[in-house]
Amino acid sequence: MNAIAPPPVYSARIVPALQRIQHEFGYLKRENLEQAALDLDVPLHRLQAVASFFPHFRLSPPKKIVLGICRDMACHLAGAPAMMEELQSLAGENVEIKGVSCLGRCDRAPAACVATAGVEHEAHYLGRPAGKLREIVESYLRGEAPPPDLDAGQGYSASNFVINTYGEKSPDYAAVLKAIAVRDTALEAAGQILASKPNWTRARLEQFRRAALNRLTSDECPDAKIGQAVMAWGTDSDWAQGPTLGGWSETVLQEFKEADLRGMGGAGIPSIQKLRDVRDAIRRARRRQTDSRGFIVVNGDESEPGTFKDRELLLHLPHLIVEGVIIAGLITEATQGFIYIRHEYAEQIAACQAEIGRAEQLGLCGQDAYVLGRPFPISVFVSPGGYICGEQSALIEAMSDRRGEPRNLPPKLETNGLEDLPTIVSNVETCAWIPYICLKGGRTYAELGVNGWQGRRLFSVSGDVKRPGVYEVPMGMTVRELLHGENYCRGIIGDRKLKAFAPSGPSGGFLPAKLTARAGLPRDHVNNKAWIELAKRRGFDPAATELDILDLELELNLFRALSPTQALGAGLVVYAEDRDMADQAVNAMEFYRNESCGKCVPCRLGSQKMASLGAHLLSNEIEAARWKNELLPLVRDLSKAIEMASICGLGRSVPVPLRCVVNYFESDITRHLSPSSAPVPQPAT
Repeated sequence: MNAIAPPPVYSARIVPALQRIQHEFGYLKRENLEQAALDLDVPLHRLQAVASFFPHFRLSPPKKIVLGICRDMACHLAGAPAMMEELQSLAGENVEIKGVSCLGRCDRAPAACVATAGVEHEAHYLGRPAGKLREIVESYLRGEAPPPDLDAGQGYSASNFVINTYGEKSPDYAAVLKAIAVRDTALEAAGQILASKPNWTRARLEQFRRAALNRLTSDECPDAKIGQAVMAWGTDSDWAQGPTLGGWSETVLQEFKEADLRGMGGAGIPSIQKLRDVRDAIRRARRRQTDSRGFIVVNGDESEPGTFKDRELLLHLPHLIVEGVIIAGLITEATQGFIYIRHEYAEQIAACQAEIGRAEQLGLCGQDAYVLGRPFPISVFVSPGGYICGEQSALIEAMSDRRGEPRNLPPKLETNGLEDLPTIVSNVETCAWIPYICLKGGRTYAELGVNGWQGRRLFSVSGDVKRPGVYEVPMGMTVRELLHGENYCRGIIGDRKLKAFAPSGPSGGFLPAKLTARAGLPRDHVNNKAWIELAKRRGFDPAATELDILDLELELNLFRALSPTQALGAGLVVYAEDRDMADQAVNAMEFYRNESCGKCVPCRLGSQKMASLGAHLLSNEIEAARWKNELLPLVRDLSKAIEMASICGLGRSVPVPLRCVVNYFESDITRHLSPSSAPVPQPAT
C-alpha cells in the first residue's frame, strides 16, 4: 500500500500571530498588524476584531511596569480594594496600577501580577501586602526583577491524589495501551471473519488492517472490497457490527457508564453522552464520505473566581490529561486533540507541552503515533484571556480565530464544533479521571464515594479558611468535614462562625449558614426524597424546618435538590460571620460586568445596570423606602429579563449573587440604606 496522507491538521492562525507580535513589542503595533494581515492573507479588520476583544491584547504601548491586582472574591476579601487605592500613588509615566479579573491563585490572596515589555508571561506575586508590592514595583523600575511566586513550590501533593493512578511510578500510559488492546483484539476478530471469505489473502488482510487503523475512505483503499470492509468496520455496521468488532468502543464506554463520570464544568453531563455523540457524528460522516475529522478539546481556561484545581492537575499531573485526550480520541475516532490553557498559567503550559513531547516519543500521539497506529497530533492552545472563554462554544470561537463570543445553540458542538466538525469540549478533571477508570474499572471509581454517593472529585477552597487549597474528596463528604476536617481546611480563620458559603464561585451565589423553610429550603421540603434520605444519614429530625449548610453532602444531585441555587462547582469560597455580603454581591456583579462579552443586550446592559445599582447601594445613596417600593421590584424584573434572554450562562448568573443577599442576608443590605428623607404629607385644610 502506498503511503497514506494524514488528515489535515487544524491550527489557529490569527491568535498565535497576535501573541507573537505582542510578545516581541509589548503591544500590537499597527504596522505589524498590517504585515500580519498580508502574511496570513486575511483582512486587517479580522485581526483588529480579535485583538480588540481579548483582554490580554494591547493596542497601544503600555507603561514600563503594569501592576495588576486581582479584585475578585478571595482577593476582594483579602483587601484588594484598599491595596489598589494605596498603591495608586505609584502610578505615573512608567507605572500603571490596575485591577484584573481572577488570576487563579485564590489560595494565596491577594494575588498580583507584573507585566513588562518583552516578557511573554506576567510574573505573579502572591499574598503580599501593599508595602511589599510597592517594593517590588520599585525594584522593577531599577531594572531588578524580584523572583516571582511559582505554583510549583506550593507543596501540593498531587502525586498522592487517587486520581493519579500511577502514584509515584513514572506514568507509562498503561490505560491507553489497554484501550488499544481492546481495539486491536476487535480488529483481529474482524480479520478472522474476512479470512474465511474467498480471495482474502494474508496480504489483503494486512492492507485492510492498515486501512482501518488509518481511517481510509473507500476511494483511498487499494480495492473496492477492502474499501467496503473498512467502511463496515469504521461505522459499526453490516458484518462488523457489535462490541466485539466495529463497535469495540462500547466495551470501554461501559466502564464510564458504571463510573457515572460526569462533566465538572457545572452542567454535570455524563461523559459517556459526549463521547458517544462525537463518535456517532464521525461515523455518520464516514458513511456519507464527507470530512470525517473530529476534535478532542480540554477546557483549561479556569477563569471562574475561586476556582484553581485544574491549575494543579495541569502542572503536576499533565500525563493524565494527555492520556485522557488520547483515549477519548481512540473511542471517538477523533483525529486531533487540544489542551486549551489560560495564558496566566505559564508553568502549566510548559508542563503540558513537555508531556505531549514525551507521549510523542512513546509513539502514542503526534503525526507518527506508531503505537496508536495512526496520526493523532495534540497541542496546547494558549488562551488570550477572558472569562467568557470558559463557556465551551466561546472557547471554540476563540480557537477558530474569532471573537470569543458564545454561539446560539443548537447545533451542539458534538456535531458542529471546531471547523464545524464533531468536537468534545471536556473539563480538565473529567479528562484526567479517564485513565483511572480505564485501568481500574468504572465500578472501582464509583465505590470511591461515601454516604451512598459515587466517585471522587477535586474542590478549590478559598476565603476565610485556615488552610485554603485544592482537595480531592469522596463525593458525599459533608461540607463540615471539608471546611473543618484536620486533613482539609481546618476551620475558619480566628475560629469565627460561618456566615455564608459560595458553592460555585460567583455563579452559584451565596448560601447562608442555615437554610430554613422560610428562606432557602425547597417548598414542601419534608416530603422531598433527597431531604428524607439526608435526614436519615445525618441523624436529624425529618420534620425539621432548617438545615445547617455544614450538613449538606458534596454531591451535585443533592445540591440540585436542596440548595436554592442548585449549584455545586469546583470553586468554594467561605465567608466568616463579620463579612458584609452586600459588598460581596456587588463585587460579583462587577466581575460579570467586566467580563461580559457584550454580544447580547440583556447581559451587556443588565450587568452594567446591576453593578451600577450595587455601587449606589454601597455608597449609602439609596433610601430605604425607595429600595423597597421602587428598586427591589425593578431588580426582580431586570433579573428575570437577564436570565430569560441571555445567550449563555454568564448572563444568567448576573442576578444570582444579589438575589441571594436579598433573600438570605437582608440586614447586610439594610445597613447600606439611608433613612427616608421625604417630607411627611400634611392633611388637607
